[in-house]
Amino acid sequence: MRKTLLLTLVLVLGAAMAFAQNGSIGIFADNLGQSCTLQDTGTATYYFLHVNAIGATASQWAAPKPACLTGVRLADLPVFAINLGNTEAGVTVGYGICKVGTFHIMSVLYSVTSVTDCCYFPVIPDPNLPSGKIEIPDCLFNLTYGTSGKGIVNANQTCVCDVPTEDTTWGQVKALYTE
Repeated sequence: MRKTLLLTLVLVLGAAMAFAQNGSIGIFADNLGQSCTLQDTGTATYYFLHVNAIGATASQWAAPKPACLTGVRLADLPVFAINLGNTEAGVTVGYGICKVGTFHIMSVLYSVTSVTDCCYFPVIPDPNLPSGKIEIPDCLFNLTYGTSGKGIVNANQTCVCDVPTEDTTWGQVKALYTE
């Protein structure tokens, strides 16, 4: 029994080390996060998702309009009731409860007139935060951080979407599986 309890504790701590980041905030063409190739003309809705959250109650980030996109932000469309700021200058989104997994947190409506080739639209840390990171309070209200994702707005579809990753070493990966 004691060995089982110790093994469980080691696995939980190892899993916590493997997830040093609390997911990522990305921009997508749909509210399920199935496509990051964004509409490039007319009135477009872009969807922000918290991807792979391990337990989050809020997030703070920004998504300023990239220089390669000619158009105007018409409106931020919040999913949750608690929102401060706006997506271009910096926004805080309160989820209201502890959320895990991948979920839709905000939409933004743009009027797009033109786009240059390979126009990346990144989510970045809120420039008002001294940490310089995307901040995400976890379910115990401890401050954790997230990574940034990006969407692509281009007519010729030659660019590829990024997949959020976390820097690690081979030794850190092996350490997860040692006895």
